[in-house]
Amino acid sequence: MASKSKNPIWAFLASVKLALLLITLLASTSIIGTVIEQNQSAEHYVQKQGEFLAQLIQIFNLGDMYNSVWFLSLLGAFSLNLIVCSLDRIPTVIKVVRKDNLTTDPERLPKMKLHKEKRISGSLDTAKEEVMQYLHHKGWKTDSRDKEYGTLFFSQKGAWTRYGVYVVHLSILVILLGAVIGSSNLATKILGNREFAFKGGISLPETAQSDFIFSYTDEKKIPLGFTVRCNYFEIEFYPDSSMPKDYLSSLTILEEGKEVLTKIIEVNKPLTYKGITFYQSSYNNLKSPIIKLREVTSGDVHVFPLNPQNYSVTNTWQQGGSKAMIRIQSARPLYGPNEKIIGTEMKIWMMDSDGPPSMFPLTYGEPVLVERPKAKYTLTVGPHFATGLQVAKDPGVWWVYTGCALMLIGLYMAFFMSHRKIWVHVYEKDGQPVALFAGHANKNSFGFAKTFSSLTQGFTGKTQSFTPHS
Repeated sequence: MASKSKNPIWAFLASVKLALLLITLLASTSIIGTVIEQNQSAEHYVQKQGEFLAQLIQIFNLGDMYNSVWFLSLLGAFSLNLIVCSLDRIPTVIKVVRKDNLTTDPERLPKMKLHKEKRISGSLDTAKEEVMQYLHHKGWKTDSRDKEYGTLFFSQKGAWTRYGVYVVHLSILVILLGAVIGSSNLATKILGNREFAFKGGISLPETAQSDFIFSYTDEKKIPLGFTVRCNYFEIEFYPDSSMPKDYLSSLTILEEGKEVLTKIIEVNKPLTYKGITFYQSSYNNLKSPIIKLREVTSGDVHVFPLNPQNYSVTNTWQQGGSKAMIRIQSARPLYGPNEKIIGTEMKIWMMDSDGPPSMFPLTYGEPVLVERPKAKYTLTVGPHFATGLQVAKDPGVWWVYTGCALMLIGLYMAFFMSHRKIWVHVYEKDGQPVALFAGHANKNSFGFAKTFSSLTQGFTGKTQSFTPHS
């Protein structure tokens, strides 16, 4: 009787060819998303790519590709393919796992690649008991069934490893679900809540604070629900170069005016608070001066923006429970050859609760060490920076982490573990009990051959006393 043919649509959705096509499309389009800078303004694409390419980027939403309808549709099609493929094939795997292997004809055992015959002393009943105890001692839990010529024992390990590939399928679906949950399109167009998931940024000058950011999607304000402040920004350049070597920002989170968290962030070392992550992404020189005062012992940094029109403002901070003060008494330009201004020399006045005030000269951009009776400071007057922060809220990130963990488990099951089966047929041959061992593994046949050889060599065929296997 001919087998019932599959529905052609179902067969198409379950096909490996469709999976390969979708994977190729996703991989190739992801390259486009890597080459084209994401979440930039329309003017940026016109300047970088030209007007024609900028229009294409706008039409196909390549500037926010991973949130575009067509890319999410590709992910949806790939997810559907994985689901249908799994549903189509997993019933066969379940049948293999649940198969009654004691129905195996004993005459098949000698035809298996791995088989070994061992003679046993004593009666047939004694031989059956000995085989059962031996397998149990070696960790092979057995089932048995009487056959026409003796008894067939069967044991298996790792039957569940056949589901490894479907655990990988599930992990991919979980990762894709996490990506969709973290999509700003889901938040704005489906949930109608732009604060559920977003990507945006803000340029925050030193000492400034903000309780909102600007969305990369439409440049509208998104409230954070708390306040973030940039305490200070530091940058290090390569010698004799304007190329930045490293830069960092000190950020403080404030709730209802109270500081709840302070952290220094660098590239690849972000700050996360209430599911919102702040990444160090850029910086901007505001072309104005700022005082930076670092306490050598504690490492605390105090920052005071300056008004070039009025340098003489007194700036204060708390030092050891008392107020400390600093002020620029005067400032004059320094001239080089051809009467060109090469810097600024300032006269600084500083006082704290210990000893008389300190008076000393300071050149713009060159740090000095100031020693007070109970404290030391490094003092610099340099450029005022604004830190560029990329800000993201991705509620799907834990789904992605879970999916990655599942994928590792599934890959380990699929590639490094196998379904191993052992049969032992105990019967009489020429009036003497005989145990015919046979084995099979669906993967790693070389490794299982060693296990099978060790198992059969350890069986002596004589009455043995075993400690029960735990």
